[in-house]
Amino acid sequence: MARTAKTTSAEVRQRAGAAREHLQVALERVEYGDGTADPSAAAQVAASNAISAGIAATDAICGAVLGERANDQDHRSAVELLSTVEPGGSALAGRLLAAGARPPPR
Repeated sequence: MARTAKTTSAEVRQRAGAAREHLQVALERVEYGDGTADPSAAAQVAASNAISAGIAATDAICGAVLGERANDQDHRSAVELLSTVEPGGSALAGRLLAAGARPPPR
């Protein structure tokens, strides 16, 4: 099981806000297409921010429901912890894995 850290309600709000901000940047980069930027660079920024949004949202969900979040350098630990959230954590974790996150090593 992943290493975890206790999470306060203030931290849950902060991680949820960070998730929204990362998602907004990702969406803006996807829409950015004026021809002046390298499309692959914009896609890389969008993907990085989308991943950060997913991890921050995972931290917020786990913090709100479980009172803790994953505390590991490996983001896959956050997905593993998310799968324990009821109801629906397993389905959300599956969506993150389908989007490209790899399951934690066993």
